[in-house]
Amino acid sequence: MTSISIWRLALVFMATFVTTAALTFSPSEAKSLCSKSEALTVQLPDPASGRRYEIYISLPADYSQRPERNYPLLVIADGGRAFPKLSCDARLLAENSQVDEAVVIGLSYALGEALEDSRRRDYTPVRLPGSGRIYGGAAAYQNYLRDVVLHYVEDRYRLASGRRIFWGHSYGGLLGAHILLTEPSLFQTYILGSPSFWFADEAIYRLEDDYAKRRHQLNAHVLFYVGGLETSRHDPARKGKTNDMVAGMQKFQSRLRSRGYEGLNMSSKVIEGTDHISAVRPGFMWGLRAALGN
Repeated sequence: MTSISIWRLALVFMATFVTTAALTFSPSEAKSLCSKSEALTVQLPDPASGRRYEIYISLPADYSQRPERNYPLLVIADGGRAFPKLSCDARLLAENSQVDEAVVIGLSYALGEALEDSRRRDYTPVRLPGSGRIYGGAAAYQNYLRDVVLHYVEDRYRLASGRRIFWGHSYGGLLGAHILLTEPSLFQTYILGSPSFWFADEAIYRLEDDYAKRRHQLNAHVLFYVGGLETSRHDPARKGKTNDMVAGMQKFQSRLRSRGYEGLNMSSKVIEGTDHISAVRPGFMWGLRAALGN
């Protein structure tokens, strides 16, 4: 087990994103707070696939001083890219009394693999024959998340019962939707940002159909967000692709609402003036305030 400075990792991200959302703290406050925090890096291999993964763990500032307290768990997909800045944002919001403190976990990509290859496989629900790439490993990765990652952190940290939160953006949001529709109790709150519901001719709707045939309850708090510029126009932040992510989010939310699932609570936000990338930080902060606001 090693320690790495969140601030050292997050400095570039903070400089890039500090102007993209309305904040109540300054860059100097961010540096001061995040420099106090250290992330633990733990290697957790997947015994089923043999792949080597890491998780990154950020504990609340008062964790060691409050042995009587249990904390919510926030799991961040795409942790290899998103964990440094978002774990810092979670700390900043808590320090400013906007959200409850949480244990924050970042999920790495498979070690020794290209980032895009790892997330393309692990975060998508079905294969794409003939694509020349490996897709469709979400179910296997979900097993790893449940049986290895969550088992590890629950054995070692004081976590509040019934307060697990998942955050994912793009393919990460698609992974969250897969978990929601196959094993909703794995988390109580899902923050799904710019989710790739277009993937494989909207294969996520087949999962939703299967769920609706079997269940009438969906006990979850689901928070959707998307950038207001993520429409069918050319979007360089999405490598020039033209999927209308705004309409896609609204369509999926409408489908869930039409089912009348018992126990389902949904909210959504279109973040005006942002694209697929610049929506990440304000979307995360909006979702975290909704999930952990105090």
